[in-house]
Amino acid sequence: MMKKYFGIILLGLVMFSCQDKTARHAQVVKHYYAETDLPWVIYYYDVVGKDSTWVEEKWYHENGVLQLEGKIVDNQREGEFRGYFPTGELMSVGKFKKGLREGKGKIYFEDGKVNIENEYRNGKPAGIWKYYDEDGNLVDVKDYH
Repeated sequence: MMKKYFGIILLGLVMFSCQDKTARHAQVVKHYYAETDLPWVIYYYDVVGKDSTWVEEKWYHENGVLQLEGKIVDNQREGEFRGYFPTGELMSVGKFKKGLREGKGKIYFEDGKVNIENEYRNGKPAGIWKYYDEDGNLVDVKDYH
């Protein structure tokens, strides 16, 4: 029985030492709040050989709760990003294209009701923005056409 486990371990070590040096693996870079030693921001990278590509970021509130998360493409924010209140409740959803805000988004009150419906084009406010009070009543509209 012991020989079987030793053989499996030895085979694993041989395979690991002979693996392709261009194989992809992840690298995580963390920065911490000095006062609490909780994460402040974490950057995720895909690493192939000596090359690394930034692929994701996560920011945290001082209490350790996720504050913002999203993907990175070509060193710029890309796709959907989500922001959170210190309680963990969803605060905002918006999209990025080549590092600039793009498309429709929403900002929420902490109870989950919509606060603002917005839109961006090339990083600038666009379209009709709608503002709601905490009871869900439409209280203001701005036209950014």
